[in-house]
Amino acid sequence: MSRRDLLGPVKVSKVHSIDEMKGKYKSPRKALFMSLVVPGSGQLYVGGSKFTYARGVVYLALEAGLWAGWYYNSVYKYDKQVDKYKKFADEHYSIGRYENSMYDLFTSLDDADQDSRFVERYMSSREAFCEALYGSSNNRGCYTSKYLPYEKETDHKRYFGDNPRKLKKERKGGFYEPSEVYQMIGGATYVLGWDDVDSVALVGSLDLGDPNSETIALGQSSNRDKYRSMREEANDLADMQAWFIGGLILNHLVSAVDAALTAHSHNKSLYEEDVSWYDRLHFDSRFSFFNGYGVDVRASWGF
Repeated sequence: MSRRDLLGPVKVSKVHSIDEMKGKYKSPRKALFMSLVVPGSGQLYVGGSKFTYARGVVYLALEAGLWAGWYYNSVYKYDKQVDKYKKFADEHYSIGRYENSMYDLFTSLDDADQDSRFVERYMSSREAFCEALYGSSNNRGCYTSKYLPYEKETDHKRYFGDNPRKLKKERKGGFYEPSEVYQMIGGATYVLGWDDVDSVALVGSLDLGDPNSETIALGQSSNRDKYRSMREEANDLADMQAWFIGGLILNHLVSAVDAALTAHSHNKSLYEEDVSWYDRLHFDSRFSFFNGYGVDVRASWGF
């Protein structure tokens, strides 16, 4: 007598047979690529459980949050901060005031050696400043390698120095590289252009007669300090984009690897059998007609 005779038809149910797997197999490569492009999409493609769907939503939410954080801090807030420090400089700085003050110091020097040292210490960026203003450093005689600044009267000096105005009016003519101009006027050697400058150095205090002497500050300005603080805040906001971009890249990579592993685990489960407890129960039976009639039945549990 067989087990079928004793227990009747027994149905062994598998989760998925080979034929049933069509359309249910999830490609790990496809899942990886999908999440590499759009984090979370690979998990949603694999599906199969609430936990998998939840991870997909989390990766998508992180992606959206990182992009939103990048835009808000490194674009929106950064642009507002740049506008803020530019407006501040427009109201409190004057190139004409700077040129006149530097001219007064230069023309008070005693000899050529002092002239050269003054230019070396306080006007070393003159060529770059003139290029930022005009595109060409020798435009309007702003900078000429043959002469020291202010050694000859120039159109540049007359344009700015004869009628000092606020920077917002001076720049209406258009600067070649406005961002460079705004960067340079925050430097210590351009301090004399700020409207609240005090403790202005006298020529004698600069100690230009000694080639080994230290560089003396030309003046002090609280507005310059405030302006530099505004620019540093803007730079900090710009630097934050490195953290957001790094987070985005990490989210893509982690999501992609997770999606591939999830797809592999999903496919592996397709081959597993869901066998009930009675399917693991095995019966052996034997009939004997020798030395009398007998029936031998044995039961065993299989794993």
